Amino acid sequence: ESPVLGLIRPLHSRHPGLAAHLLAPSRATGMGSLVSTLAFPCPKVGRQFYEQTLLKRPDLVYLTTSAGERIPACHIRPRSYMDNLPGRRSSRKTLLYSHGNAEDLGLHLRYVDCLARDLDADVFSYEYVGYSLSQLEGAEPSEEGCIRSIVAAWRYCTEQLMIAPQDIVIFGRSIGSGPSVDLASREVEGSAHSPLDVAGVLLQSPIESGARVAFGETVSWIGYSLDIFRNYEKIGKIRAPCAIMHGTADKVVPLCNGQNLHALLQRPFEPLWIDGYGHNDMPQDRCFGYAKGFLDTLNGR
Repeated sequence: ESPVLGLIRPLHSRHPGLAAHLLAPSRATGMGSLVSTLAFPCPKVGRQFYEQTLLKRPDLVYLTTSAGERIPACHIRPRSYMDNLPGRRSSRKTLLYSHGNAEDLGLHLRYVDCLARDLDADVFSYEYVGYSLSQLEGAEPSEEGCIRSIVAAWRYCTEQLMIAPQDIVIFGRSIGSGPSVDLASREVEGSAHSPLDVAGVLLQSPIESGARVAFGETVSWIGYSLDIFRNYEKIGKIRAPCAIMHGTADKVVPLCNGQNLHALLQRPFEPLWIDGYGHNDMPQDRCFGYAKGFLDTLNGR
């Protein structure tokens, strides 16, 4: 996750007049650009890295967004002895995973492999427009591009892979909570499968919105039209059970973001507030253990 977001918030705390200055009508566009710049510090990695990692994956697939953009994705499916039992339908869920903003699909392959193995779940991890291979093709990241990306992933999972919404758990980390909450809160135009019917939603260190992370709630209202990923407006529309985990010492996306979102849920699952941990040092064993418990609950175990 970008350390820049961790720097801008303390700056605002020390100089509250700065935000109001930036949000004056003549500077509004500049503030919107600042929020977008902070939100998408995508890694600058050469093609050789992807040729040695992502492009060698046997589970690599390509998706096409509604705007014709081509993005990569990986569909990780761990083997289980249950898969070989005759007449036995696996209760394994598919996690539709949206990553944080300062990483990309190629950089977190080890993480999603461990996620699939430890949770005994399939993982469909897609890329945002403007990240990794898409970036090398000249695309730029944006909120709209992220939304188009997750919709393309949803349609691929439900229409090509024929995964029922009831077998999908939408999982977003940090800014990945933006496209995740957006998808889980609405219908997808032209799709026969509704994200409102997913088994559950899992969020790690979620943001209330881009501007609220950077400048706080008051300033987010002043610059409302320039804000991105307004999760606080959408999360209450999610019908599925929703689980949230967050570190209490998070300086990048403060804990209040997760707490405020949790208070808006229709069907809240017991949250996990991990004492003393920040944004980029969340203990993987505890996060995976919490996620596994959530999946077990969804499976009636």
